Amino acid sequence: MQVLKQDFFAVKRTAMVIHAPFSGRILPQSESSNPLVSNKLLGLGADIEVSNYQLCAPFSGTLVSVRQAGLEFVFKSKQGLKLLVLITLSSNQSPMTGYKQHIKIGAQFKAGELIASFDFRQQKTVFASVLILDPARITKVIDKCYYQANRVTAANDILFKLTKRINND
Repeated sequence: MQVLKQDFFAVKRTAMVIHAPFSGRILPQSESSNPLVSNKLLGLGADIEVSNYQLCAPFSGTLVSVRQAGLEFVFKSKQGLKLLVLITLSSNQSPMTGYKQHIKIGAQFKAGELIASFDFRQQKTVFASVLILDPARITKVIDKCYYQANRVTAANDILFKLTKRINND
């Protein structure tokens, strides 16, 4: 599976959409400051330079896990796709102040629902890596992942469109 930048109007055979979990500016995965992300060791996706303090559900599904004191969220869609949202802070402020989780682990949610809120005012920059986990497993069904915008608004804008694979058997 590939992650490509393209106008959504040109994207055909949409299998699934993933909404922006944060508002902010989109950066290609290769430009991530986290080497695990930029080298595609955790999954495929993109980074968002965060401009708000709320994490919203990227699709309807279940909150699988929350780790690293609220800096790592794993979501599972109703279709079985797993998505990692990994937050990288500009300073190692631990414990993070102003963090509130609004949805419990194992709970179901709807796309756009508020998952967590943060107080990032002490941070110079905050990045959220939005990564599709285990992309090799879903390549039988999903062909490509597209993003188009330079900026997104959490819960309102589509971050990714996934396209269906066409079998030529």
